[in-house]
Amino acid sequence: MAIEPSSSPAGDLGGDRADAGATDATAPAAPLVDRRAQRAALLGRIGVPLILVLMIVVFALTAQDFLAGSNIKTIFTDAAFPSMVAIGLTVCLTMGEFDLSLNGVAGLATIVVSVLVARNHMATIPAILITLATVGVVVGLANGLLVGYLGLNALIVTIAVNSGLLGFEYVISKSQQIFGGYPRGFVSFARGSVGPIPNIVILAVVLAIAVWLMLERTTLGRQMRAVGGNAEAARIAGVNVSRTKVWGFIICSLLTAVAGVLFAGKQTAAFPLSGLDVLLPSYAACFIGAATFKVGEFNIAGTLVGVMIATITANGLLLIGVANYATYLIQGAILLVALTFARLVARRRAAA
Repeated sequence: MAIEPSSSPAGDLGGDRADAGATDATAPAAPLVDRRAQRAALLGRIGVPLILVLMIVVFALTAQDFLAGSNIKTIFTDAAFPSMVAIGLTVCLTMGEFDLSLNGVAGLATIVVSVLVARNHMATIPAILITLATVGVVVGLANGLLVGYLGLNALIVTIAVNSGLLGFEYVISKSQQIFGGYPRGFVSFARGSVGPIPNIVILAVVLAIAVWLMLERTTLGRQMRAVGGNAEAARIAGVNVSRTKVWGFIICSLLTAVAGVLFAGKQTAAFPLSGLDVLLPSYAACFIGAATFKVGEFNIAGTLVGVMIATITANGLLLIGVANYATYLIQGAILLVALTFARLVARRRAAA
């Protein structure tokens, strides 16, 4: 006769005690894991801004006149153009695409608006609108169609487009420098201020708020993030991936063209290949931003912090007498540190 297992209350009580003991043994682990996750999340949100604060303190102690009002105004003015470009680039990177035609777009916008207002004496507003349409919108549309609808690689497409734009700078300017003849109102706006705040800084802030609202509060912004997360899943969910990419490239090129136009008014001169050099600073700002606030995600607030880090670094090094070329070395190092930091934080959050 088979012997059945005991089902007595005592046996059950013993099993319950064993289970309770096992639960008690593992109970302290859960709060520990939660604390580690919270620390990793906090470090991801404020780590890079803390680096920015530390840099300000270091330069304030080592660089004469770093905190002078005139120098603070210079820092924000120098950050305005890279901010405009980096804000547009953030949109493109959010979709998981790259745009390497930024220098070409900015340079051609500077040349086109300079030819229209300084050589052809066109009225300022029509000249600016024509420049933004023919350079910003058309180039962005071309990039978007080639990448979104034809499925070409964005890196290759935008490198090719950039090369063509650099050539057009020589064609449109007739390989001659454009100097003088800029309308007074155009120059006054580009160089002017509202109180102590430069106009171009105010415009950069307005553009940042507008693009942030677009990414965070509109259907198009949510579609861009969906495409960047998983394009195929977004397509299955009903998102028109190709059209979304076209809009992203247009926004990126348009904001870059805005920076190029204002650069012409500020410099009152233009010559092929002598426009804004925004490629490395913009990418550095965006990737530093991806290690800020929303670790692993491109975001407007983080991008602006990245721009300020790059600008303050260049300004502080100049004030303490470091050669200009060192700025590029430092920007590259900062980018590597930011990427490493983001990777470490992501690993800690995954482990927690």
